[in-house]
Amino acid sequence: MEVTAGALSSLLPKLYALLAEEYKLLKGTRRDVMFLVDELQSIQAFILRQMEAEPTEAEAALLRDARELSYDIEDTVDSFLVRTDAEPGLDLRGTKRLLAKQANFFWKIRFRREIANNIQDIKSRVKEVAERMQRYSRQTNVGRPNKVTVDPRITAFVHAQTQSLVGVDRPRTELIKLLMKGEEEPESAARLKVISIVGSGGLGKTTLANVVYEQAKVHFDYGVWVSVSPEPDVKKILMNVLHQFKWPRTSGHDGELDERGLIDNIRNFLQDKRYLVVMDDIWSSHAWDIIKYALPMNSLGSRIIVTTRINSVAEKCCPHWNDHIYNIKPLSLKESRLLFHTRIFGSEKKCPPDLSDVSDKILNKCCGLPLAVITMSSLLACHPPQKPIWEDVCSSIGATPEGMDVMKSIVLRSYYDLPSYLKVCFLYLSIFPEEYPINRDRVVRSWIAEGFICAKHGITEEELGESCFNELINRNMIHPVHGSDDVKPEAYLIHGIMHDLIKSKSIEENFFNLLDNGKHVPVLHGKIRRLSIISKDHCIPELEDNSHIRSLHIFGSVGPNLSFKHFPCLRVLDLEGCKELIDQSIEEIPWLLHLRYLSLRYTNICKLPDRIGQLKFLKTLDIRGTKVQELPKSIVQLRMLAHLLCDKIRFPKGIGEMEALSCLSQVDIIQSNIIVVKELGNLPKLRELVLCWVSEIESNNTLTNEHLAVSLYRLDKLESLYIHGSDCSVEFLDCLRYPLRQLRMIQLNKCCYLNRIPERFSELLPSLAYLCIDIKEVKNEDLRLLSESPSLIQLSLSSKAMPTEKLVISSKGFPVLQKFHLHSAKEDLKFEPQAMQKLEELVLSFQVLPEDFSISIGQFTCLKKIDIRINGKGIAASQLFESIDVAIRKSADEHPNHPIVNITALGNLIDYETMEENLIDYETMEENLIDYETMEENVREENLELGKFKGVNQFPAHVE
Repeated sequence: MEVTAGALSSLLPKLYALLAEEYKLLKGTRRDVMFLVDELQSIQAFILRQMEAEPTEAEAALLRDARELSYDIEDTVDSFLVRTDAEPGLDLRGTKRLLAKQANFFWKIRFRREIANNIQDIKSRVKEVAERMQRYSRQTNVGRPNKVTVDPRITAFVHAQTQSLVGVDRPRTELIKLLMKGEEEPESAARLKVISIVGSGGLGKTTLANVVYEQAKVHFDYGVWVSVSPEPDVKKILMNVLHQFKWPRTSGHDGELDERGLIDNIRNFLQDKRYLVVMDDIWSSHAWDIIKYALPMNSLGSRIIVTTRINSVAEKCCPHWNDHIYNIKPLSLKESRLLFHTRIFGSEKKCPPDLSDVSDKILNKCCGLPLAVITMSSLLACHPPQKPIWEDVCSSIGATPEGMDVMKSIVLRSYYDLPSYLKVCFLYLSIFPEEYPINRDRVVRSWIAEGFICAKHGITEEELGESCFNELINRNMIHPVHGSDDVKPEAYLIHGIMHDLIKSKSIEENFFNLLDNGKHVPVLHGKIRRLSIISKDHCIPELEDNSHIRSLHIFGSVGPNLSFKHFPCLRVLDLEGCKELIDQSIEEIPWLLHLRYLSLRYTNICKLPDRIGQLKFLKTLDIRGTKVQELPKSIVQLRMLAHLLCDKIRFPKGIGEMEALSCLSQVDIIQSNIIVVKELGNLPKLRELVLCWVSEIESNNTLTNEHLAVSLYRLDKLESLYIHGSDCSVEFLDCLRYPLRQLRMIQLNKCCYLNRIPERFSELLPSLAYLCIDIKEVKNEDLRLLSESPSLIQLSLSSKAMPTEKLVISSKGFPVLQKFHLHSAKEDLKFEPQAMQKLEELVLSFQVLPEDFSISIGQFTCLKKIDIRINGKGIAASQLFESIDVAIRKSADEHPNHPIVNITALGNLIDYETMEENLIDYETMEENLIDYETMEENVREENLELGKFKGVNQFPAHVE
């Protein structure tokens, strides 16, 4: 039902567009289109009234007919729009171009006659469906989307501080003891140990492993988190492990290594290091049998944590006498109450007395499953706290005290509680394989391409799509893969039970079809509209009819027999990660004239087709992680392209004509023609710009800086600027003459830096809220200029060279700064009284620390977290670390806010005897560090202050 509503939502705006004067419909056809609009609106209203209940068989059949009808109408309309918007002869000159235009004129007349005939056929079908729907009319109200940001209550649970998680203290303590202590003998403590956490789905295995991992990883040289999945791609898992070690990519194509090569590289890297590895959600021993060979038994006290639902797998992973299997237990009723009421009311004590009994009934049906409790609390948090509503929800849950049956019943109830516009967005996530990390931007842009998200009332498509994604987070329908309380992860997951539900729903409603390793799931009703292919053997079987497929997603391998010319209606083509894809494979893509979204990310293509400019409706093109170094000239003909995502690439002249661009990444600012740098200023909608700055010819820099400064000034919508590069200085700020009033974020990666802060910094960047930079040598003059910034909320500052003067944060400097990160070779820093009065988080990282180091945190009245990272080795360093640790924790205890303290020794300063004691000091062991990548997520939060949860910040994301 929700699929039908979603199909109509994307169709109606196109019918309105068809009525525009520019399309010059034949007489009578306009009246027919207006009739279709009126009838389809009535059909849509009927569908929306049915969304809250399961349809009867008769209604389901009617809805399927309406859905197929809407798809057929949209295909007809799109085909007409594509052909009438065509501009033939752009690459021709003189007489040939004139003849091409004349031929096109006559073709358009023919197209108008065709659509007139097609609409007559459609009109009769619409009449039939409308008449049938009148017999089933019911009255209910269904809401429409508003812009939503992430509910802070959800954030508190998803990224909870360790001490806030319910039911975790006892198992965490037990696991920490198992993890960090052997059998009272040094030999057992140093031996590699495996701990398997085993329990059914929804019991919180991943959450518990995450808490222990975050708390313990500071005591290991390296920590790695790996999500496995029921059908793991072992090679991909090994590559993931290697990348988490910050393994340098050789020419960007480490995918060429086979499993043996990856295992050897990982073993060699870890041989002399103490590591902590979490392997989450192992379903079979096959993956473990291969991956374990990459993890050396190096007698340095390394540890492996495994989570699994299957006892035999847990036993296989723990063959040695010092390994341990930990059986996770359900929540008690008391713990369930605490989790449930805190999620809904903010505190257990705030639950109204009249809801106490019914809440216990609901919790009894949740059987102590944390996922069930959180899912039910998320559902009820979206409704008024009224007893009849709660009783209705309680009665809708299966009464059978079988964990998984109850869980499925709860998930189903939560699904039906979604608004119609969210149901179709949520169902779309079923195209991804189970346990597949889902990227936010990838999903939102696909939603837009499918027509599920349309701009309205001054809200852009991207903002509305972000809002829908946030609402799914709020309802706990999706959750982050991994992260601490301040970090928005790059990837999200759907719980396995929810994934099973939406996959079956999607197939039942013919929302998508699945080809899994050659196993075809038959179409239950109608034509194939969306296809998800999971292929590992390069073999993709041919289908009888591809002509109606709108969305094609391939995960794994692409065989040589796949021909894109057989997909004429394709709107979304996602081939991300298909390594076997080569240039010849994509030659037919320019003929997919309906295409809105094209991702070739992480494939082996070297060039785009010359005719890529034919894709007039393309909105997203992603070629990051490929071998493409230069874009074809026809790229500038993509006038609707909003997201152009590349890696260090040369752009052709004419980029200034792509006026729909909102996000552009990465422009090789040095290697591109200077005309391209000038044309950047012609992009009126550009909000996010990523530049690649690899400076090899110093003589070109001055001219480039000057033209870039002028272009940036002309970009009056630009909010975020990112610069990646080699070891070089970036001095375009010195060339600014006029303020960049909309720019809120500047981030330079660690390979490029500023020589100094410009004199008029605060005047030129009055709205700058987030700044992440390296300076050649940080001096007090730089700090003075930065401290005058009126809007600066977060500052991450690194000094490449050791400072030659004592750094002083002046009194009343940085008036609104909330987060300050300083990375320097030597600690020589002083905070004057009343400096940084709004500071909430302080992160200091030093290579050299004097024996008299001290810091007074009492003057920071808003302080919530302090993080100090110290490098050092040996007994003297260990003693210094301990004295600093004691002093700062004492100051934190005396501070009225009791800020969280994290003192991290980058060297090996902690011995086994004190390790357990340090680890179970929960409040102080929390990992609360924000790295360079975190800023972009904070900007996303600041820019959208929306919806019913006022005061929560959100903003456009950096390209993912």
